[in-house]
Amino acid sequence: MYSCNLCAYTTDTPNADDLGSIKGNTEKYLNRSFSLWRCPECKTIHSLEPVDFAEIYADYPLNHTRTLDVYARRTLSNLLKRLNQGGLKKSASILDYGCGNGIFVEFLKQQGYANVVGFDPYVEQFKQQPSQQFDVVVLNDVLEHVEDPGALLDAAARLVRKGGLLYGGTADSGGVASMKQLAKHMLRLHQPFHRKIFTQQKLRELGHVRGYTELASYRRSYMDTLYPFGNYRFLDEFSAALGYNMDLALKPESAAIVGKKPYLLFYAFFGYFFPSADEPAVLWKINS
Repeated sequence: MYSCNLCAYTTDTPNADDLGSIKGNTEKYLNRSFSLWRCPECKTIHSLEPVDFAEIYADYPLNHTRTLDVYARRTLSNLLKRLNQGGLKKSASILDYGCGNGIFVEFLKQQGYANVVGFDPYVEQFKQQPSQQFDVVVLNDVLEHVEDPGALLDAAARLVRKGGLLYGGTADSGGVASMKQLAKHMLRLHQPFHRKIFTQQKLRELGHVRGYTELASYRRSYMDTLYPFGNYRFLDEFSAALGYNMDLALKPESAAIVGKKPYLLFYAFFGYFFPSADEPAVLWKINS
């Protein structure tokens, strides 16, 4: 049975147009195909094969090699700006839930936010489950990594003090026009790590049905900036030029490919105006 736990749609006989497959985009999974199903009701894309989370994250490239470089600082500045619009203060207690190797935690501390902690069950440094509540909980690029995004949202909200902020940002299924032409969406589909990929509408609904007060909603990726090389389209094209091998893309020597493929320079400077994917996000106030 095919079942969507974001809208409760179920079927035993899915439409062939709602089924697809794609290879992984990390070195470990480049030659392995993963089956996907798109719910015809809410357009959520489900990764069908079960995974062992401890196994797939044991050597996850972003958890081991991503650094707080110039590109990361510019994109994380965009993320911080959104939190500031919600009233974030330097004195606030902040939890980065699903923090990976902690570069946003590090960035915030460098910006003068001293009361910041991270949590990630698959990173030794941050595996301690938080028990106290926080003024702000950031759940960025995490909801798509679990089998039950609603349950994760509930868990994060319980860690927010009454009147505090919860920020949720995720990948987007809205731009996938056909489940038979998935190759160009390899970066956003990010198999087998992205388990549920849904729309901005569904993200907003998840908060609405829980009684969260929506303060702001975003469609464009926080990774889109006007700075050269700091936009999602360039990242997408750069990854494609490297065969969508994330491990390779994170190696400094891979930057040499930009000189060999001039079109990458175009997207490095103008990719902001030609986005290849959205990344929905919502900032909520938690009232209870």
